[in-house]
Amino acid sequence: MSSGDHETAPRVGFVGLGRMGSRMAANVIAAGFPTVLCNRTVETAERLARETGAEVADAADAAARSSVVITMLADPTATEAMYEGPSGILEGLQPGSVVVDMGTTGPELVLRLAGLAAERGATFVDAPVSGSVAFAESGELTLLVGGDAADVDRVMPVLYAMGSTIFRLGPVGAGATMKLAVNAVIYGLCQALSEGLVLAERAGVDREKAYEVFAASAVAAPFVHYRRREFEQPGEGPVALRLALAKKDLDLILSLANRSGSFAPQAEINRSILSQAMVAGWSDHDVSAVAEFLRDASDGRNEN
Repeated sequence: MSSGDHETAPRVGFVGLGRMGSRMAANVIAAGFPTVLCNRTVETAERLARETGAEVADAADAAARSSVVITMLADPTATEAMYEGPSGILEGLQPGSVVVDMGTTGPELVLRLAGLAAERGATFVDAPVSGSVAFAESGELTLLVGGDAADVDRVMPVLYAMGSTIFRLGPVGAGATMKLAVNAVIYGLCQALSEGLVLAERAGVDREKAYEVFAASAVAAPFVHYRRREFEQPGEGPVALRLALAKKDLDLILSLANRSGSFAPQAEINRSILSQAMVAGWSDHDVSAVAEFLRDASDGRNEN
């Protein structure tokens, strides 16, 4: 943004500063938008504020002081609490503001929150993201956007601070729907990659050699490349997506399938495997730990 643009840039309230949200918020600030930060763990917001010069507030105050309110929260339960709980976004939301939900929330909750925002004279856009933490840091996320065209136009400059590819998909809820469709494919890839890798290993092929083949073959989707370290060296890097959150996504996917009359047997299988992995203690590990669960399960079968 030019120096003249700073005077007219909308104030952004950014709520939710986890691994993805903190990087996204930093890019919004770097793009020149005055920003108020909010996080359930206040120390996280204060640390980012010190690094960037942003302000810190609770959710209601952040909403009251901003014309664009962005939420990037871990799951529907956290999202509902931050919108509707004490000192929540809806308490401070001002008429004329635009709320942008960027988490994997699901269309059902998105539509309900949009209705609650409308009761306060505000509008709503859903813009969930696709991409890794590295893409969040570089501002190269893919954004899947649903909302009225005029509302999307208003927030587009802010969205481009976080994403390099933006799809305008239709009315409110369309972005959330497409995010679940994308994730259905991602978790299918994760399961298939895990099975294939363990299969090669158990048959005597070196793990890194097997992964090298996957990365150079017809199955080499971006997911295969940017998750390579997690699969080759399980447990050694940071957790990018907790396995329990992946299972939550599959719950949302199957709920959408049920409401839309869509037959989703692959998603059913993937949820079953992740549920078993959670019971086995892998909930807080990265979702790529499904391969570790399959290794353990293979060992158990051979012992019987």
